[in-house]
Amino acid sequence: MTNNWFIDTESIGFYGATIMLQYCHNDGDPVIHNIWDNTVQSTLDLIERQLEGTFIGFNLVHDMFHYHRTYNVLQELPKLKKPDPIDYLDVEASCLDKYCLKPKVACDLMLIGRRSKFQATLNQKPITMRKVPRLLAPILLKELTERVPIPSIYFSRSKKGYHWYIADLIKGTGQEVGDQQDVEVDPDFVNLKLNFAPSTSLKAIMAFIGHEVTTLSELPELSKPIEYEWWPTYGGWYDVFPEHYNAWKTDPRRNEYALKDPLYTRELWEYLGRPEGGDNESELACAVGGMHWRGFAVDVEKCKRRKAKWDNVVAATPINVNAPRQVKAYLCEVASPLEQQVLLSTSAEVLEKIAKDWKEDNPELARRAKYILASRQAKMKSTLMEKLIAAGRMHVVSKVTGTKSNRSSGGSENYITTKGSINHQGIPAGPVRFCVTLAHPNEALDAGDFDGFEVSIAEAFYNDPELRKDLLTGKKVHALFGSSMYGLTYEEVRANKTLYQCSKTGFFAFMYGAEAPKLSQAMDISKEEAVEGLARLSARYVKIGEKRAEIQRKFTALAQPDGIGTEIKWMNPAEYEETFLGFRRYFTLEISIIKALFEMARNPSPELKAVGSTIRVVRRERVQTGAGAANSAIYAVAFGLQGNIFRAAANHDIQSPGAEITKDLQRNIWDIQPTGINSWVVMPLNIHDEVECPCVEEVRERVKQTVTRIINKYKDRVPLISMSWKQGLRSWGEK
Repeated sequence: MTNNWFIDTESIGFYGATIMLQYCHNDGDPVIHNIWDNTVQSTLDLIERQLEGTFIGFNLVHDMFHYHRTYNVLQELPKLKKPDPIDYLDVEASCLDKYCLKPKVACDLMLIGRRSKFQATLNQKPITMRKVPRLLAPILLKELTERVPIPSIYFSRSKKGYHWYIADLIKGTGQEVGDQQDVEVDPDFVNLKLNFAPSTSLKAIMAFIGHEVTTLSELPELSKPIEYEWWPTYGGWYDVFPEHYNAWKTDPRRNEYALKDPLYTRELWEYLGRPEGGDNESELACAVGGMHWRGFAVDVEKCKRRKAKWDNVVAATPINVNAPRQVKAYLCEVASPLEQQVLLSTSAEVLEKIAKDWKEDNPELARRAKYILASRQAKMKSTLMEKLIAAGRMHVVSKVTGTKSNRSSGGSENYITTKGSINHQGIPAGPVRFCVTLAHPNEALDAGDFDGFEVSIAEAFYNDPELRKDLLTGKKVHALFGSSMYGLTYEEVRANKTLYQCSKTGFFAFMYGAEAPKLSQAMDISKEEAVEGLARLSARYVKIGEKRAEIQRKFTALAQPDGIGTEIKWMNPAEYEETFLGFRRYFTLEISIIKALFEMARNPSPELKAVGSTIRVVRRERVQTGAGAANSAIYAVAFGLQGNIFRAAANHDIQSPGAEITKDLQRNIWDIQPTGINSWVVMPLNIHDEVECPCVEEVRERVKQTVTRIINKYKDRVPLISMSWKQGLRSWGEK
C-alpha cells in the first residue's frame, strides 16, 4: 500500500519560523496545515505520520530544515494549545539538539532531476564573443537572439531574460572595461556577452513544462526579516510575524499559491517517471537539512582568541584592503609608470602574480601585494570567527548536488545576496578548523580522508598497466607526470622542489582536461614543449593518450577533416559523457548552441553581409572585412565552447566518481541514524574527499565498519582506493 506524502513548507523568510505545512497524501487533495491555527499536538502528530511514509518534495534540504525547526521547538510548548509566537521565540535557541527527524524513504525531485532532465539548470558559464567590429555589434546581437534559441529556464533569475549585450574593451588590451574608470575605450572592437541565470525552482520547472505559474515576486511584497543562514535562531522573524501570518491566512492568492506546491510536486513526480526515492542524494538532503538546524560544535573561547589576533593584523594595515582605489594607490606609490599600467585590477589573482613574479624586479611592490593578501585573509577569518561566536555553533548547509558532475558544494539553494553564509567546503586546513570541534557533548569526532583520491580514480579511469606498475612501486604520480612533460628523469623532478610543485600543478590541470596551452602556463614551459611533453606521456602511458583522444573524438562538433584552411564541417558529437560508475554529464545545451552558431556562420544574414562588406578591420594582425571578422568571432566562440566540452568531459571522468563514492559513504553512515524521530546518533559531513562524523559512543564501531565496507565495495573498480580513518579527534583541525 502506497504511503506517499507530497510536501512543501512556507516560512517567514528563508530560515525564520515556519508558517504552514502543505501536502497531498497519495492521490488526495492538497491540504494547508497552518501551524499557528492548530494545536501543537496536531502539528506534531501530522509530522510523525508523514515521516512513516515516502517523503516526496522539491529541495528537501530546505523543507527538512523547517521540519526539524518546527518539531524541536513545538515539543517544548504546551501541547493542547495553539503555539504562541512569544513562547516560540523564547525557547527556539534551546531547541537545537533533542530530536532528529528522518523519513522512512526520501525522494527529492530537484536532485533527481539534476541527474537527468534538468542537469543544465545548474550554473552555466557565460559565453563571450570576442573582438567583434563595433559597427556590426548591434546587427550581430539581433541575429544571435533570433538564431541561437535557448529555453527561458536558463534565464529565470534574470529580469532581462535571454539577453546578449555589448561589453566595451580597453584599447590595445582586449580586456573589458567593466567598472574601471579613466581608461581609453577601444573604438573599433567590442565583446558580445551572454550571462546565464538558470533556476531550479519548482515554479521555474513547472513553467518550463508548460504551466502558467504564479511566483512569490508576483504577490504583494512582505517585509523581509533580518535573518542569517549561519544563525537560524537569530529571531528576526518575530518582528514581521503578524504581517506574514495575516498575509498567508487571509490573502486568497497566497492560499492558492501554497495549495499548488504539493500539486506541482506530485505532477513533477509523474513527469520524472514516479521515482521511488531512497537514492543517496534524496536521503542526504534530509541529513543536510537537519544538520543545518542543529549545527556543529565550536570552541567559542578559542574563536575569540583567534579573532583578536586577526583583528590586530587588520588594524595594523594602513588602508582598507577591500577598497580597490585605496589598494591601487598604495601599490602605485612604489610602482614605476610602466608597472602601474599593469595594475588594471586589484583582484587576488593580480596580487598573487605580483607577489610571486616581481620579487626581484620590485621587491617592495611584491611585499605590499603579499601584505594586502594577508590582511584580506585576516579580515575574512575574523568575520568567520565573529559568526561562530555569535551563533555559538557552525550552522552550515550544502547543495547535495552542486555541480553537473554530482559533487556537493557549500551554500544553500536560496539565492541570497546579503548577510552571507559559511561555506565549510572552502575552509582550508589551519587555525580556523582547530576552533571547530564539530562533536557536541557526549559525542566523539571520528573522521576520514581518502588517500590520494583523485590519483586513485585517475588510475582506475585510465586503466594503464604501466602507470599502475609505477604507482605500486611507491613513486609519486606528480613526478612521473613531470618526468614526461619536462623530458627529465623521475629522480631529477623529485629532487627539484620548484619542478615538483609545477609538475603537481600541471598534473591536476591535466586531469581536469587542460591541453598544451594551459599546461605550458602551469608548468612554465613553451606551448611547443608542452606538446612534446604530452607526446612523451602518451607514448609512455598508452592508455592515457587513448582515453584523451577518445574524448576529443567523441565530442568534436566542428572539424576541418581535410586540413587547416578547408571547409569546417559538422561532426555529430555525443550528447553526454558517462563515468565508469554510470553518472552522466550532459552537454545538450552547449552542443545546441554550437550547432546554431555553426549555421549562423555558414549562412550570415543579408544585412550582416551587406554592412560587413563595406568596412575593413585588423583583427589578430590580419586585415579582414567586417563580415569576415564577425564570422571569425562566431567560429571562435563555437570552437571555444567545444574546447570547454573537452575539458568538462575529462574533468567529469575523474571528479564525478569521487563525488559518487564520497556521497555513498556519507549516505551509508547516515543509514545508521534510525528513521522516524529519535535522538541524534551520527552527523556525517562531506567536505570534498573527506568525511567528518560526530557520533555517539554506541555507534562508533558501526561507523568504522561502514567505512571499511564501502571502501571494499569499490575496490574492484578503483583498485588503489583507501581511506585513513581516525577516531577520537579533538577538533576538525586534527583530521
